[in-house]
Amino acid sequence: MIKYYTKAWQDECVRRMQAPEFEAKVKKLNGLFVFRVLDCPDGYDRTMQWTFSSGKLVDVKYAKGVAPWQQLRDEPFSTAMIMRATCPYQMMAALNKGEISPLKALTSPHYKLEGNKALLMQLMPAFNAWNQLCSAVEVTYEYSSEEDEQNEPPAASS
Repeated sequence: MIKYYTKAWQDECVRRMQAPEFEAKVKKLNGLFVFRVLDCPDGYDRTMQWTFSSGKLVDVKYAKGVAPWQQLRDEPFSTAMIMRATCPYQMMAALNKGEISPLKALTSPHYKLEGNKALLMQLMPAFNAWNQLCSAVEVTYEYSSEEDEQNEPPAASS
């Protein structure tokens, strides 16, 4: 089974995002969206970058480093990003499971959101569609390694 917030999970989300009906729901997404998830169950911090052009996913990046990955945690926000979200793995997992809504996550003190918040609120329908697509991927949330993952990039140094 796919392990949540791993490269395999991102790859499956990307595959599903190629559907024209998804692109139609998120056509207002343009630019770079960055998610940093801290303290994953296997002892890593992870970051995923998603770049959209009129709702079409045009680039993705994935990296992980041993937690606490200071380089990731200390990296300044860049205006090249539309938004950057940072939260603990347990919160991201609760969001993916539907235990909390994207709006509730955005207002939590444990979810750090950087970027133009007025623009992000306008994009909430697209974020909800994106979240629904990602949460439909069947995953396991508890894991101690990614040994069986395919195409896993090397771990970043801390």
